[in-house]
Amino acid sequence: MTRFSLKIVSASMLLSCIAATPAIAGVDLSYLQGLLAATPEGGWVQVNTNNFSDAWPSQAEGVPNSNPAAVVHAWSSFAWDSSRGNLQLFGGGHANYAGNEMYIWQGTDGSWTRGSLPSRMELYDYSKGIYFTVDNSAPQSAHTYDNNIYLPVNDMFVTFGGAAFNSGGGFVVKGPDGTPMPAGPWMWDPQKADPSKVGGTDGSGYNPATLGGNMWSNQYGKWIGDPGSSYLEGYTAYRQENGRDVIYVTGAGGGGWPSLFRYEVGDVRAGELGSFEKVAVAWNAPSFQGTATIDNAHGLFIRTASVPGFQLGFGVWDLSKSNAANPDGNRDIAIALVNEDGTPFLMNVDFGIDYDSDNGTILMWDGRDFGTVWETEAVYDLAGNLLTTWVVKKRQSTTITQPNGNFQTGVLGKWHFVDELDAFIALDEYNYTTADAGVWLYKPYSDGLEPPSGTVSEPATLALSFAALGMMMWRSRRRKATS
Repeated sequence: MTRFSLKIVSASMLLSCIAATPAIAGVDLSYLQGLLAATPEGGWVQVNTNNFSDAWPSQAEGVPNSNPAAVVHAWSSFAWDSSRGNLQLFGGGHANYAGNEMYIWQGTDGSWTRGSLPSRMELYDYSKGIYFTVDNSAPQSAHTYDNNIYLPVNDMFVTFGGAAFNSGGGFVVKGPDGTPMPAGPWMWDPQKADPSKVGGTDGSGYNPATLGGNMWSNQYGKWIGDPGSSYLEGYTAYRQENGRDVIYVTGAGGGGWPSLFRYEVGDVRAGELGSFEKVAVAWNAPSFQGTATIDNAHGLFIRTASVPGFQLGFGVWDLSKSNAANPDGNRDIAIALVNEDGTPFLMNVDFGIDYDSDNGTILMWDGRDFGTVWETEAVYDLAGNLLTTWVVKKRQSTTITQPNGNFQTGVLGKWHFVDELDAFIALDEYNYTTADAGVWLYKPYSDGLEPPSGTVSEPATLALSFAALGMMMWRSRRRKATS
């Protein structure tokens, strides 16, 4: 029985928008479910049974004189493979790490393993730091920010990358004339995962005798429409629409004013083209590095906005107003966040955010205060208008055991809600002492507790308080009617 009593969506939205991840068929998550059952609401439990470093390539197969720890600590993100109950981790990049291997954490037994071995790199231009993978059949490693995502319909992992090794620019491959040409997004096939094979072709690893798994596919140009120009410091969010994988991704905008693109993915294995459309623009809430999520109940794309001089928390796009013919017609809504005592909530670039589809709330974690989590939700007035001030509730951990946090470059895309567990999965910062990056589950509070609220004298927040009171009364009436 769901704990969220506000999941009211129009019939048309129900037909076109399905929850981000379908139910896991045939995957045994009893290991994680048992740990969660013994964890109090608002608490954390560590779930990995070996160290992240246990999955690193051997010296003979790995990147010479390098440390895969950067796959975690260098502006990284992971995807949640809902078909297998696995965490998929790809990262590194820029001046941090050259390895493009895939790491897999398995939710069935809590173990770290590898999905592939790294590709050997070939220097093109030392002055610009441009490297190619030797076979052009796999991406460079990259900072991934909030740009890694899993596609359940296609059963593919996709990365848009960001700052690639070692140039800090976007993905490239060697063109027919030997010069760089744009590449990506890249897709990795989990059906081909093999810890003993290179992600690309035979002989493309650091040990030339190693076989390749042909796991990666370059999707550049396999679409119609406008894909934007750059995904540096970008963020993505996913939902299914009419049974198709759809990714909403931000493209870099001048001066911190990103645009929103809708990427509908075709049947990748059948060679079907996808489509890109620019559907919205930032006008009111600037942002550079950030993260995003989709509130599926209200159809809102919500991104963090942390720019000096702007007292904001979120920039929000209403996806029902997406307009490929006139993207300027769908401008973002600036959302101010306040604490329960009415003081401004200070957004920062470290936060990871995701939508709790069971409770209808947005939970944020930055790791600056260990396992403390911050909770808010979209609030509307009685006429159905989205209010522009939302109240944030501080959720200190109810368990002594909790992540260390203290991230070098932010949580970013290392924080995701897992529908099948009604819990959040998070990746802690890499710890050089333990040689580990802990995998943790956070069990959110149920909807039985009072939602975030506060009393502030400012008009916008006063209106919010009245709306929240009305919403609570409406919730109470609905509970009585449905009980």
